[in-house]
Amino acid sequence: MRQLLLIAIALVYAAPLYAYNPITAEPSEAYTAIQVEGDPYVERTYLGNLEDAPDLYEFKTDVAISVKMRVQQRVGEGAVPFGLIMVRQNDADGGVEEIVRQNEPLETWTKERSHSLGMTFFSAPTLQVDIKPGTYRIEVSTPDNKGVYALTLGEESSWSGYFKSIWNALKTQYHFGLSPLSVFCSVYIYATIVVLVAGYGTYRFRKYRKEHYGFAT
Repeated sequence: MRQLLLIAIALVYAAPLYAYNPITAEPSEAYTAIQVEGDPYVERTYLGNLEDAPDLYEFKTDVAISVKMRVQQRVGEGAVPFGLIMVRQNDADGGVEEIVRQNEPLETWTKERSHSLGMTFFSAPTLQVDIKPGTYRIEVSTPDNKGVYALTLGEESSWSGYFKSIWNALKTQYHFGLSPLSVFCSVYIYATIVVLVAGYGTYRFRKYRKEHYGFAT
């Protein structure tokens, strides 16, 4: 039984964990920008829901950087073509300058299975752009500005703990309308169960052989 406990502890504290940090995106009102806190090149995912208006994300950088962004949605019959537009606020007149936009038809999106989250996504092509210092906004929209999505910004990984990773999977599944039981599709859950069941089976088998045959190996 001691070996079983050691396996469980190893899974909790030593398992390699997926770099994923979901943030619920809730603008205070339509067309109000959601502030991107921290360094824009550190990977974070915003969970959004368009309700008759595009969502706007704003960030500022003091140095020239390369920014990656990608929008995803749950695979299903209600898939819609999300679009992205990045603009820069002009320092002189307060206007904006368009930097890049993406309006990819669904035929160009790819289907990706996330084993850590236990769900399958439609993913638009990753958009990467080099930008200079300034204040920027990213607009997420659809033709009728309705739809549930995940917007991932940045690429530099940060790591979560075991239990936080499970909570992140639950949070994301709930955002996309999945049942709480879907968390068992996450590799963090089902792999742990498999290892614990296998460890317990080995323990019972060794105990049986020791009791009936006088040795455990």
